[in-house]
Order: sequence, then structure tokens, then C-alpha cells
Amino acid sequence: NNPVADPGKKQFDQEKNDPPFIAQGMAENPINEDILGAIATNDTLYYYSLDDKALKKATLEGKNKSILMSNLPGEATRVLWSPKKTEALLLLKQATGNIWYYAELSNKTLIPLKPEIGRLAWDNFGEKVLYQHTDPLTKKRSLNIADPDGSNWKKLTDLGTNDFFLSSVPGSSLVSFWPRPSAERSATIETMTISGDGRKSLSSPLYGADYLWSPTGEYALVSGSTEETGKDFSLRLINSTGTTKNLEVPTLLSKTTWSKDGRTVYYALPGGLPENTLLPNDYFEKSLHSKDTFWKIDVPTGKKIRLIELKDATQTFDSSDLFLSPQEDALYFTDRVTKRLYRIEL
Repeated sequence: NNPVADPGKKQFDQEKNDPPFIAQGMAENPINEDILGAIATNDTLYYYSLDDKALKKATLEGKNKSILMSNLPGEATRVLWSPKKTEALLLLKQATGNIWYYAELSNKTLIPLKPEIGRLAWDNFGEKVLYQHTDPLTKKRSLNIADPDGSNWKKLTDLGTNDFFLSSVPGSSLVSFWPRPSAERSATIETMTISGDGRKSLSSPLYGADYLWSPTGEYALVSGSTEETGKDFSLRLINSTGTTKNLEVPTLLSKTTWSKDGRTVYYALPGGLPENTLLPNDYFEKSLHSKDTFWKIDVPTGKKIRLIELKDATQTFDSSDLFLSPQEDALYFTDRVTKRLYRIEL
């Protein structure tokens, strides 16, 4: 395969346009713990502490920390908080393999799910869980829905043998699913109703395609390339009818987040990657680390604005899991190198 265009070079081209700066200061570390799965609601941060091996919460400034659940039967590698943050789904590393658990935080209940259950996602109300079931013998997969503890399950559709990612479509009764992103495979996103009807493809296929719905469900971000070489790897925008617009932002979906109104995308632009990097595969499989700059783009106009001025960017981050504070006055992200949570005032 030919190399993709160097993200660092694309970043430099974008800087030449000299957009206005809105910097408010440097990134701050509010928690001072190694963390996983951080998210914010109202005035509270929820996260898994890799140091304490416990689910915890704190204020948005990292104060008044308290433990929600501890003494877990393994270290978490993924955390999916319910919309109300009263429940969580945890993928715990154990001697026999990784197992998903359902955690009910108010009564400290922890229920293991079957080992053939994977790729979980909450529905829009936090009442049901979408998951991929893999038959242990045939390795065939299906999309299913169940109560969070795995009971009252229902099969929605067959998925074949490919590994799929899942997501509810906000503001609707639809679920969406797409093959695990790979630069070697051209794929698209599909949707269907939560009752299992109306399965259809939504957009043109892309290599390495990965998707993130806006909070309104009106649009989805997709990162990917029209060519197997990956040379035009970029963020694109699709609407509910599948119409696609290239935002010309060469970044990974894990480095993006939406504003609540679905009009702005905040993102980290990766630099410093080797020139022959093939996205998204090399970034995750070769444990590469980028040197990010932070931006936002106005979706209707395409206008890009830098969040931290170059002269203030003395810190180096490889960011992931971006999210905004509830008032959208701060951008949070986890640094992949240090596993620490950082906050940029907006």
C-alpha cells in the first residue's frame, strides 16, 4: 500500500490559513489519576480510576472525589456509562478472558454477561442494551437487544462473520451498525428500527470507516478514505439521507466530539506520525503516538478555529475520548500516553 498523506503536513497546510485564535490557556489535569471512560453530566465527572481500580465521581474541577463501586473482579478495559449515569457496562480483564459486566451503582450490584456478548451500546433511554452475539461454534454474529443484565433478549438481524460496531441513533428509534474499521476494507453504516425492521445502508462505502452521531441524530461524522491507499483519509459529514460532505479534516473519530446542538465539532488534529502511516490501522495496531493540536469546525460553514495558540502549545498530547463540559465551556480529553484526563478552557 502507498502511504497516506502525512497528517503533520496537512496540519501545517491548515495553519497557513491563519484562522483566528480563541485560546484561554493551557490544558489542565483536574483528576491526577490514571483514568478510563471519563464523561461529564451536570456538575459531575464520572470515570474509572486505573489507580484505585474503581468507578468514581468528582466535580468538574476534580474535587470531592468519591467511589461509586470498587472491589471489581478484574481491571476495566472499557466503560460505558448509562445516559443517567446510575448504571455502567464494564469490560473486565480476567484470567479466562475479557468479560462484560452490568453494574447497578445505587445498590452496588455487579452481574456478569455471557462471554459471547460483545460490542455493547446503550439505547437512547438507558433502558436496553444493544450487543453483538458471536456463536462459539460457527463464529456467526448477530445484532441483539436486551435488558442491561442480559435478560429479555431479542435478535434483530444477522451480521455474518464480520465484527461490527453498534450505536443508537439519537432522537429516533433506530439502531446503527458498521464493520470494525479497517483500512483494508470498504464499508458503510446501516440502520434499522429497534424492533428489527427496515434494515438499509445509509451512505457510500469508505475504507476504514468509523461513525459518530450528532446529539440530535441529524448528522453523523465519519472518518475514512475513498481509496485503499488511505491518501484522502478525512472526516466527512453524512445526513440522515446519506448525503456526504468532506470536512477536509484528517483526523480519527476517536479525536472528535460534538456540541449539543450538532452545529460544531471539536477535534484534535494528529501530527508527528510517520510518513507511511496507514490510518486507522497503524495508529492503533502499532501503538503510534501523535502530537495533537486542538480545533473546532462550524459544521454549516466549514470554518475552522484553533483552540490553543501555537505559542501556548508547550505540552504534547495524544488525545482520545473527547467530550465537552455540560456548559460547553471546557473540552476534556484523555492522553493516550499518560492515561490522564486533561481540560482545556474554551
